[in-house]
Amino acid sequence: MLKIALIAPNLSSQYPQPPMGLALIAAVLERAGYPVTVVDANALNLQLEAITPLVKDADVIGLTAMTPSINIALATARHLKKAYPDKLIILGGAHATLLPEETMATAPEIDIIVRGEGEETILELLPALEKKQPLAGIAGITFRQEGKVISNPPNSKLIDLNSLPFLAYNLLPWQKYEPHPPHGRALPFAVIITSRGCPYHCAYCSKPIFGRQFRAQTPARVADEIEHYQKTMGIKEFAFYDDVFTLDKKRVQGICDEIIKRGMKLHWTCETRVNLVDKEMLQHIKQAGCYAVSYGLESGSPEILKTLDKGITLAQAREAVGWTRDAGIQTIGYFMVGSPGESPETVRQTI
Repeated sequence: MLKIALIAPNLSSQYPQPPMGLALIAAVLERAGYPVTVVDANALNLQLEAITPLVKDADVIGLTAMTPSINIALATARHLKKAYPDKLIILGGAHATLLPEETMATAPEIDIIVRGEGEETILELLPALEKKQPLAGIAGITFRQEGKVISNPPNSKLIDLNSLPFLAYNLLPWQKYEPHPPHGRALPFAVIITSRGCPYHCAYCSKPIFGRQFRAQTPARVADEIEHYQKTMGIKEFAFYDDVFTLDKKRVQGICDEIIKRGMKLHWTCETRVNLVDKEMLQHIKQAGCYAVSYGLESGSPEILKTLDKGITLAQAREAVGWTRDAGIQTIGYFMVGSPGESPETVRQTI
C-alpha cells in the first residue's frame, strides 16, 4: 500500500489549532489500512529543512491550505519536490478548491488537487495511483496530463457525517494546541466539527468545501466523540468549529442533554449567527458547559449588513448578545471593516 504523509504548513501561529481537515483525512486513511503520518509543522514550529526527513518514507505527500496559508504551502511543496522529485504531491483545502487551475499554473510542484470534501475522493484516488490507472473517472480532482491541466467534474455526493471516524488526534501533537484568546478555560484542548454546510448567502463567504446544504451528526454521535477524546487524552475544553452550530435547535438540545445525562464535565465554546439563538437554548447550553458564543456581527451599519447580504438586523444582534450575557455566557463578536460601500461613518457605527 502507498505510504501517506500529510503536512500542515508552518504559519508560526502563537496559538496553534488542530488541522482538522488533515486529521479527518488521516483517520479515514488509517481506517482503510493505509500507513499514514501527520506532520503538524505549525504546532511544532518546523522549518522546511526539518520537515524533509520526516516524510522520506512516504510515497504520497498531502498538503492543505486556505488563502492565508497558500504561499507557505506552495513553498513547502517546492522544497519537498526538490528533495524528492519522485514523490507525488497532492494539495487540498479551500484555496485550491476555488482556484484549481490558477494554483496548478503557479505551482508546477503540485501534481494533483483534491477539490471539496476529500474523504471519499482520496479513497478513490490512491488505489488508482497505486495501480497507475487513468484519473479521468475520479470526480473532484484537478491533475496534469501530457502537459495539460485537467479538472474533472466536482464530486456531488454528500458524505454521511455519522459514518466518519473520529479525528486522528493520535497522530497529532495534541498537547501543543491552545485555545486563542478570549477562549481558554482549561487544558488539554481539542477542536471538533459536528456539522457541514450553511444555507445563508453572506456575500463575503465562498463555502467552497462544504457548500450550502446543512448536514449534521446526531447528538449521540457527537457525545461519543467528545467522550472518546476525554477518555484517551483527558481533554477538558472543546471548541465547536461548526459554521452554524445552532442552526438545528433540536439537535443542540439533544447534544446538551447527552452531555448532561452522561455526567461529562467539560468547558466548550461555539460559533453561530444572532438569528439562530433564543433564551431557552442559551440557558441550556450554559448548563451543559458552554461558556462563550462567537457571533458573526460583521458591521454596525444596516446598509453594510444589507450589502453583505447578512440577513440579520442590529436589533437581532443586540437581543442575542443580551440574552447570551443574561444566561451567564461570554460573547465574542466577529467584525469586518472595509466592506464594499464602507465609509468613515459606517466604520464609526461599527466601532
